[in-house]
Amino acid sequence: MLKQFKATNYKILLSSATIMAASVLFACGLNGTKLPTLVHVSEESNVDGSFLISSILCQRLRISNVGTLLVCLQHGYQHYTKAGMRLGYDCNVFVGKTLSVLDPLTDIARDFPVSNWLISGDTNIADVLLQEIKKQIMGTNFSVRTHNTIIIDNLAILYNLGASKEDVQMFFNDLMHLTKQMDNLSLITKMSNSDIFCVEDSNISKCSLVHVNVLNLKSGLFHEVDGKLLIKRCQDENDDNCDWNVTTKEVLYKVNERNIKIYNPGEIGIKA
Repeated sequence: MLKQFKATNYKILLSSATIMAASVLFACGLNGTKLPTLVHVSEESNVDGSFLISSILCQRLRISNVGTLLVCLQHGYQHYTKAGMRLGYDCNVFVGKTLSVLDPLTDIARDFPVSNWLISGDTNIADVLLQEIKKQIMGTNFSVRTHNTIIIDNLAILYNLGASKEDVQMFFNDLMHLTKQMDNLSLITKMSNSDIFCVEDSNISKCSLVHVNVLNLKSGLFHEVDGKLLIKRCQDENDDNCDWNVTTKEVLYKVNERNIKIYNPGEIGIKA
């Protein structure tokens, strides 16, 4: 009875979490059971696109027999747990089942200076991370799933951990080739301060089937809106170069304590 009660509670939590995140995922075209193969989120300076990562993670966890690998680079795993609880779901329930986690930052802090992530010589952290990701994806749990998703938040932190721009580009390219080898695999990446790493961010976004740019409002701070999303989506997943066949959409967003609101431009008015 207790197990049944707990299972029911988790279903209710995930159902409510899905509703809280549904509008932003629908606006981005990321609300399907199977996600596009390559999705990239660009984060302008002084904006926080973490709500997109939390929303995607929530949506992945609610679908049965779908595996997710969360690579925590911007924050430690506990941050994603707390963010999930605000949206109404508990990541810990799924760890070891449909959710696997790589948490280099926490491992480095705990095991410094002998952490396996602190690499010297010709090997860099991007190489080690790639091998760990492949090991997880090729494991038994992922091989039997109907679909798998790798979520990496975020690529820019690899620069802080000693990887060069070429290392990060090769890291992404290797993962992109992995998605082509596996029919049931999607890759979600995020890069913060994309205006600083504009060339690298552009190279990655051009390879992606969905590109979500999280931007500041040009008019400055506004109480009802935090920023805007510029969403570009390729209409043909089988086209390796779909620049000519892209739809573009712009929406405004507001991140509240327990939900995310989406508005079309012009919907927000100031009362007299």
